Amino acid sequence: MRSVWADRIGIISLFLLVGVFFGRLFYPTPQLIVTPDYGRSDAWHFSFVTKFALSQALQSHTLPLWRSDVGQGFPLLAEGQTGVFFLPNLVFFSLFEPVTAYNLTLTLAVLTLGLGIYWWCRVMRLSPLSSWFTAVTVMFSSLTITQLPHITLLQGMSMLPIIATLSILVVTSKPFPWGGLLALSLSQQIYAGFPQATFLTLVISGVIVLWLTLPNKNWRAIWYWSISLLLGIGGGAMQLLPSWEFLKESPSPSGFSPEAATMYSMPIKHLVSFISPFFLGNPANGTYPPFYAFDGSIFWENTAYIGLIPLFLLVLSLFRIRKNPTIIFWWLVVIVSLTLAGGKYAPTYIVFSIWPLNLFRVPSRFLWLVIIGISFIAAHTFDTLRRHIRTPLSYIFIYSLMALHSGQLMYTWWSYHLIEPAALWIEAPDLKNYVGPGRVLTIGDSSIYNDMMITTGWSKPEGFRSLKDSLSPNSNILWGVDQAQVYAGRYLHRPAIGGSLLDETVTIDAQHATISALHLANMYAIGNVVSFLPLTAPPALREAYHKKSADFAVTLYTNDEALPRAYTVHEATIAATLKDAILTLRNPDFRVGSSVMLEQHEVKNNTFLSQLIEKQPHTLRNTQADHIAWQTDAHVRVDLAVTMATPGLLVLADTHYPGWIATVDDKETPIFAANLSQRAIIVPEGTHEVSFIYAPLTLRWGAIISAISAIITALLMIALKRNVVVHTPKKAQKRASHRPRTHRT
Repeated sequence: MRSVWADRIGIISLFLLVGVFFGRLFYPTPQLIVTPDYGRSDAWHFSFVTKFALSQALQSHTLPLWRSDVGQGFPLLAEGQTGVFFLPNLVFFSLFEPVTAYNLTLTLAVLTLGLGIYWWCRVMRLSPLSSWFTAVTVMFSSLTITQLPHITLLQGMSMLPIIATLSILVVTSKPFPWGGLLALSLSQQIYAGFPQATFLTLVISGVIVLWLTLPNKNWRAIWYWSISLLLGIGGGAMQLLPSWEFLKESPSPSGFSPEAATMYSMPIKHLVSFISPFFLGNPANGTYPPFYAFDGSIFWENTAYIGLIPLFLLVLSLFRIRKNPTIIFWWLVVIVSLTLAGGKYAPTYIVFSIWPLNLFRVPSRFLWLVIIGISFIAAHTFDTLRRHIRTPLSYIFIYSLMALHSGQLMYTWWSYHLIEPAALWIEAPDLKNYVGPGRVLTIGDSSIYNDMMITTGWSKPEGFRSLKDSLSPNSNILWGVDQAQVYAGRYLHRPAIGGSLLDETVTIDAQHATISALHLANMYAIGNVVSFLPLTAPPALREAYHKKSADFAVTLYTNDEALPRAYTVHEATIAATLKDAILTLRNPDFRVGSSVMLEQHEVKNNTFLSQLIEKQPHTLRNTQADHIAWQTDAHVRVDLAVTMATPGLLVLADTHYPGWIATVDDKETPIFAANLSQRAIIVPEGTHEVSFIYAPLTLRWGAIISAISAIITALLMIALKRNVVVHTPKKAQKRASHRPRTHRT
């Protein structure tokens, strides 16, 4: 009974600590964490905005499968980090307005992490006080709090202790009901949308399961655990299959190169952050070196501060390491994980060229396993000390030390982030009112972000408040403006090539920007250019808006030559290879809008397209007699009424991607890759109803597999439950009383 009350007090206190730290996001006025990163703010330009898109979709009773207003069209669900099917996201963004829902899910992620750690410790037979100590250490560690701008990462990592705990229960207790809950939890972690968190979870859970089962050769337990994992992976198929399709369309479908996979590694000198988090500088005030001057090191990825008390207990554990196999186990976890976190600075760097380690870019995220391991070692050492010290004065000292530890961690990070009134940031900028037809291209804002980051950090937020008005990707989603660019964790191969070609026409230095040619901007329907630098450009760009602040000036130019998003052509050219395609698009003489570039492998057996390419005399060159009327312009559907004077091609300047189908008068027609990254279809003479519909088969098959996995999990749990009940209760109880106790840890 005493232990039950201790657990209740410990859990309630975790709620209170999280409430104290995050309460300011809700009261007295709603606020948002908008902490900048280098080049832009992950918190503002990605984390909040993608959840805002999720909120828009859910409250319209749809799913954010595709966004047509970023990157010329982007598969938001397939990219994964929106966390569309993660239950807290589904619930909160369906019920609350976006700011409240976002802050609730962010708070819940940290609380879930702490409660999961507490439960893990209790299952491992640590005392309530040491479990509370471990939970607080991980909840308010630097890795957790500095990563608040990356909500998807935190939501994924919050499931790690739960899955690890359920794995222990499956192999040491019984598969019912823990196997079913393990499958459900793993599928939810997959739906959170951060694959690296799932990978780290499977690594640590697998190591623990083997440690617990191999000495006794408990193959049945390993079998139950493996089946639970397979069912969990199947349950996450609605995310896994679209993401697999997305990966195939990315520039690195088989994984990153060793150089890219080890880009953000932990330098050896960053070990000092275990003792002093700001010894190498604080990005909040601009004293931490930028990653490009620090060999790829990033503060919020490499700083592993957890307070001095756990480190003191870690040192004490060395005096009892031979007497406690569990401490040996966790020391091995710490050493191996710390070595892997070193990435290119460690002798194990070669492993990051091997699948699946080469799928991720940040080796330093193995630090999560390091701080969990150190926290568990500290907790075991703490319990050992408590068993030898039982005087009333010692209890007062211990509780005071715990309070000091939690207070010190919270105080360290209390003022770290840039937290701003939500209304101030969500309000639409004046610039929006001057945006003309077509997409927006923003240039020069990244360099200003970096300049402020390396000088004052975000200690002077006025400049960042002005930068939010840039309509940069993906913040444009908030105000209904189409952006030519997208900001994501991974990009698509075709648009990435087009984007790099577009970048070649834009030259930027510290004081000035130049656009040398507009033919590619015209092709991508870029009707607006937002520049934070004085701009030299062709006459077709006309100044429509200018505003000067204390830190910089922003100017909006409209482009009179931009093509509409949908247009018709009656002439085509062909590219046999990617090199040919790039040379064609680079050529300023390529007749954008009058001709379209197609790919040889797609059109070699199509007679009509061959005629366009060969420029037959009867083929109409002038498209003035054609007409396009927009009927529906939704993210996952475009409906057009198209009138063609003679047969030709309709070009939609949206991203070419699997899952899109096109119909002409309700009859499906092939979609061809146009201009490398756009879509084109053949439209006969006359007036026709044309539709483009996004209906990915990967999502459909994923839903079927997830449903089957859920049914199998339910049936398996029912069967296991009945199998337990079949035994005579007294005999079952007698066997249980003589069963060896669970591995003492």
